Amino acid sequence: MVFSDKANQYLLVALKLIILVAMAIFLYNKLYVDNQGQLCALWQQITENLAVWTLICWIGLSFLNWALEARKWQLLTATTRPLSYTLAWKQTYASLAASLLTPQRVGEYGAKALFFESAKRKRILWLNFLGNMQQMAITLLLGTPALIWVSTKFDLPISRLNLLLLGLVFVLLLIFGWLIRKRQLLFQGLSLEALWSKTRALPNSILIWTAVHSLLRYAVFCSLLLWMLIGFGAPFDYWTLLPFALAYYLLSSITPMLFVLDVVVKSGLAVMIFGRVGVDQVPVVFAVLLGWILNFGLPALIGSWIITTYKKAAK
Repeated sequence: MVFSDKANQYLLVALKLIILVAMAIFLYNKLYVDNQGQLCALWQQITENLAVWTLICWIGLSFLNWALEARKWQLLTATTRPLSYTLAWKQTYASLAASLLTPQRVGEYGAKALFFESAKRKRILWLNFLGNMQQMAITLLLGTPALIWVSTKFDLPISRLNLLLLGLVFVLLLIFGWLIRKRQLLFQGLSLEALWSKTRALPNSILIWTAVHSLLRYAVFCSLLLWMLIGFGAPFDYWTLLPFALAYYLLSSITPMLFVLDVVVKSGLAVMIFGRVGVDQVPVVFAVLLGWILNFGLPALIGSWIITTYKKAAK
């Protein structure tokens, strides 16, 4: 069925309104219904014990986090359709808002692709995948040694079942990689070799700078978590807590979860890991909850507003 241009405009407006209303309901339930007690205690802690400049700096770091991601997206798309930084920033926030209710935020891929012409969407999917894999590579490179150190030195409770599940995931990834290579299952007509060739064909300057931005972004949100832990009363300094933060981000990155359970799962992981060094549960839960608000809740509201006002750039 082919809709008229007027009907398409009405459908687009309706979709934007649905996303905005769904985001408002989701954030209300997440912050007020599901975490009302913790949210009230967090607000009391902020108003009574935190300096205003500290909170301003935390908010600034959360915006810097997504500013770096927007700059990385601008670099990645430079060889496909050059974007202004403002447009890359809008697409980054809007795709975050549109991806919230999908497992591991996979909806981000489709959301970003919709900003481009249909002929370029396969390449946009690949560029987004490349950017996410760079971020994951940084997490693995820094988090794996930290997780091994924390596990051996502080007897982190990783059961045999968890190890078995990790092994099973590794085997499934190998099988999936073989299927992609032999059957070209990732994108139609695009094998793993083709993806690798396309990656190598990108200018080295883009690959290097996007990797640098991934590292800087990792440093920003890791520092924000540690600063909040210390600000909420964790009795340790930055460098003592750093390996635990690296291990936490690795585990939270590889743990499958729906976004609606994100805060619950991440809080549990953080309490388990930072509890090994003697950090009380209260500052950990406060830091994770406020981190979620600053890194996802607030940007999602901004992204929802961008979706309702976004006008597709001319081809």
